[in-house]
Amino acid sequence: MKKIKGSCLCKNIVFEIFNECRYSVLCHCTMCQKSNAEFSNYTKVKKENFKFSKKKNLKWFNSSKNFKRGFCSNCGSSLFFQSRLSNGEIAISSGSLDSKVPVKGHIFYKDKKSNLTFSKLHKKYSQSAQGF
Repeated sequence: MKKIKGSCLCKNIVFEIFNECRYSVLCHCTMCQKSNAEFSNYTKVKKENFKFSKKKNLKWFNSSKNFKRGFCSNCGSSLFFQSRLSNGEIAISSGSLDSKVPVKGHIFYKDKKSNLTFSKLHKKYSQSAQGF
């Protein structure tokens, strides 16, 4: 069984992904811009393939009517993004992972603010990339 480990900066939140996760995508939505940086890099996994080993300082912020974001209240690491309506999947910041997850493309690219270009990543999805 394939396993990917991840954590926040201070290691008060530690988790594992089992089996497979989706390729990562660069998200340019306004919520990612406000909570992280100009864009964020997330992968997504089915909750049945995700397990916390430690979640001492995990806090959730309801960032909109439909979504919440998980972060470490000790070091401030922004780690998770999840639907408040459906609990079947969790999006995980790729930077928090100890392994590489290949980038497949962009989501919410129309909201991109800078003049940065991404010549190697031409695939753009309107809202969500497909597949696990």
